[in-house]
Amino acid sequence: MSTLSPRTCALFLPFRHPGEPPLENGVIPYLGCALRFGANPLEFLRHLQRRHGRIFTCRIAGQYIHFLCDPFSFHSVARQGRHLDWKKFHLSTSAKAFGHESMDPNHGHTTENLQQTFRKTLQGEALPSLIKTMMENLQSAMLPSGTLKASSLHWQQDGILAFCYKVIFEASYLTLFGQELSAHENESPLEQEARKATVLNALENYKEFDKIFPALVAGLPIHIFKSGHSARENLAKSFLRQNLSRRRNISDLISLRMHLNDTLTNFDDLSKARTHVALLWASQANTLPATFWSLFYLIRSPEAIKAAAEEVTEMLKSSGQKTSPRWPHLTLSREQLDSMRVLGRYIAPDLFNSDTYYDVCHT
Repeated sequence: MSTLSPRTCALFLPFRHPGEPPLENGVIPYLGCALRFGANPLEFLRHLQRRHGRIFTCRIAGQYIHFLCDPFSFHSVARQGRHLDWKKFHLSTSAKAFGHESMDPNHGHTTENLQQTFRKTLQGEALPSLIKTMMENLQSAMLPSGTLKASSLHWQQDGILAFCYKVIFEASYLTLFGQELSAHENESPLEQEARKATVLNALENYKEFDKIFPALVAGLPIHIFKSGHSARENLAKSFLRQNLSRRRNISDLISLRMHLNDTLTNFDDLSKARTHVALLWASQANTLPATFWSLFYLIRSPEAIKAAAEEVTEMLKSSGQKTSPRWPHLTLSREQLDSMRVLGRYIAPDLFNSDTYYDVCHT
């Protein structure tokens, strides 16, 4: 059996052409930088950014991926959509990471138009009710068990990151997938805790899977990550149709996707459930860190907190509401939220910067 020396292997590696970004081929044929990227993506990207600057290309699992580590350049690249096949890359990455059949209609498994589904359920007339439900779930997530009976002597302490993850994940999860049919307004504290425990278990599964997501994008098989694979499958099992049918107030997005999965695809039940895992991940992957950084920078500035608090108080006052234990549910319309300039000024930049620390464009 003949062997190839590193020098011989190098003959088969492509070289950087004039005008192209710096190229990292890695030392392992085909895999390239996949193992290093999968082990610690952030440190890997920081290392290459220090070496090459903010734009570079890596060979990862047989593919060449451009990394753009400048958030202020993202929209300039995104505007070139007609020259970049975002859809093809996104669909193939989703199938690879989440384990469902291809969502590309060209592959014959579905005829669903995903963009049309998203526009119908997340934009326009669908948005106000979505905002209302999200606000209700946010307040429910932040109120302790026993709600109005809680006093100032029962404060719970937690880290900012853990607090943001718990509150935002619970609110988003319930907004998308609704509540169990057994949930009701007059729940006992024990029933509330049991319901929250179910959502927190989903959060732990989400975090475990999220750890390995970069490695999956890099092309590594999920089966080598035992805990991450188990976490993804646990989430998928909870989203099987028989389990979702035992929930109420499911969002229009999930309800429509359940219907389209049944009528426009040839997916099996587990593959259908995995498409819901993809939607859950997409709703949290940027939102959770963005919320943390927004709150982190806000609380570091007393002037910012004061200005934001005054703006919120004034907005509630103008709508006949106030923050009080006797007024547990606050409601603000989309127009009112959009008019809050102070909060928008502090939150929007962090949402922009964290939306994509690095974007991947497939060649």
